[in-house]
Amino acid sequence: MAQRTRESALLRALGAGRRQVVTIVGFEALVVGGAATLAGLAGGLGFAALLRQLFTRFRIGIAMEGLTVAPTSIMIAVPVGLLVTLIAALGPALKASRVPPLAALREVAAEASGPSDTRVVVGGVFAAVAIGTVVFGAVTGQTAMAAAGAVVTAAAMVALGPVAAGPVALLLGGPAARLRGVPGTLARDNASRSPARTAGAATALMIGVGVVTLMTVFIGSLRASLEDGVAGSFKGPIVVNAGNNETGGFSTSLVREAAKLPQVREVAGLGTGSMRVDGSPSTVSVADPSSLRRVLDLGVTQGGLSDASTFAVSKKAADDNHWQVGTPVGVTFADGTSQKLTVGAVYENTDLTGDYLVPRTVWNAHTRQPLDTRAFVELNPGASAASTRQALTALAKPYGAPEVQSRDDFVAAQTEEMAGFITVVYGMLILAIVVALLGIANTLSLAVHERTRELGLLRAVGATRPQIRSMVRWESVIVALFGTGGGLGLGVFLGWGLGTALGNPFAPSAVQLAVIAAVGAVAGALAAIRPARRAARLAILSAISAP
Repeated sequence: MAQRTRESALLRALGAGRRQVVTIVGFEALVVGGAATLAGLAGGLGFAALLRQLFTRFRIGIAMEGLTVAPTSIMIAVPVGLLVTLIAALGPALKASRVPPLAALREVAAEASGPSDTRVVVGGVFAAVAIGTVVFGAVTGQTAMAAAGAVVTAAAMVALGPVAAGPVALLLGGPAARLRGVPGTLARDNASRSPARTAGAATALMIGVGVVTLMTVFIGSLRASLEDGVAGSFKGPIVVNAGNNETGGFSTSLVREAAKLPQVREVAGLGTGSMRVDGSPSTVSVADPSSLRRVLDLGVTQGGLSDASTFAVSKKAADDNHWQVGTPVGVTFADGTSQKLTVGAVYENTDLTGDYLVPRTVWNAHTRQPLDTRAFVELNPGASAASTRQALTALAKPYGAPEVQSRDDFVAAQTEEMAGFITVVYGMLILAIVVALLGIANTLSLAVHERTRELGLLRAVGATRPQIRSMVRWESVIVALFGTGGGLGLGVFLGWGLGTALGNPFAPSAVQLAVIAAVGAVAGALAAIRPARRAARLAILSAISAP
């Protein structure tokens, strides 16, 4: 619509009303959205078929006999595709409808050279509210408050993008001006003189990098919290871990047999189960509290675990339900039996036991096959950990051969699932980069079209084709660096806020953040390939005479 300003003005001069101009743009957006939605559906089905072939060939996951296309997939995809396109076209349509008819008779700038005062004020207010909300939520531990602040922060970044784009582009373009001379200087000036265009091109990359950085920082903090919690609760050298064993655990007899080994000083089993606690479906841990307290430090704040029949709850659960030692709590077991259990202890460290610890003596009365999923082992002084692991491995074979791990291996295993999620996060990064590449490339192509006469004049006064290509490439890199830097800052800040609100330590991975930054910068260079080639191929005389 920026390129068709005079066309819109001519329609207004011929008598078209604002509503008619908006309708024309809306109908065009509807056609584009419909075509893109159909292409997306076809591409999605093709990609699903490709994944099925890969899964079948390499035996990844479960076998898939055929593709199933649910009607709801199409019923959701088509309206969403059309609606998103119409919403995206709303701003340009309104802008086109406001073009005065006299603009058809004169040269008109495609866009304002700087952000409006309204944008600065509104964006500043949004930013102040967003930062204050995130910080307040992090300090007070209110996750909902921090999450609400995260949404407002993203909106503030988009609003303030054109405000920051001009000075930031000048700063980022400084090295280009020094290293590449005139092409670098022109690239810096082109990016800074149209801050709205620069910010618009960088928005997709900024949001994508921001989301990926947020997830990376948040998962790193969660992993650090889990590692600290597990390592702090258990100090022993060996864990018998059923993990993903198909049997769901091992018989409690293994713990009794392990206790007879001469190298073992203390051993305690820990199982899991499902039951209703105070009317709510809950996952609980099952153990002998008097044995468990000798191998795990649960951070008991009220009561004690010296009695084998003690029912214990986490401090969070106690605070949420206003429980304390001596409070009766109604529970319902899987066999349908209901009874009251009295809270005998309140603890803080929940990484290994969760919110509820049910005594084994009570649990076994309501199950036919009592199982443990883990057993924590303390050794006698002077006992060899290696020989003890061998003895436990041999002892565990008849019980489904659960894995006998060192303490470090066990801690690492607790965060193994997060490693798989990191892969998903980087898949999101790749998708964000693809979208950003398209956005930057399209914006640069429009910029080349806008500056056709300017590029022709540069060629006429002696600029070579390599210099024109270099100018467009460096402008793209500046845009990409602006989007990547903004996204990294946004993601790190929000990751800190959400992680701190949940009580996790701030532990960003410098290596992962460096990878994200590098990928974002490379995206800028890749996005400029086609626009730079197009700019360099412009014929000098036709470019100079362009309207």
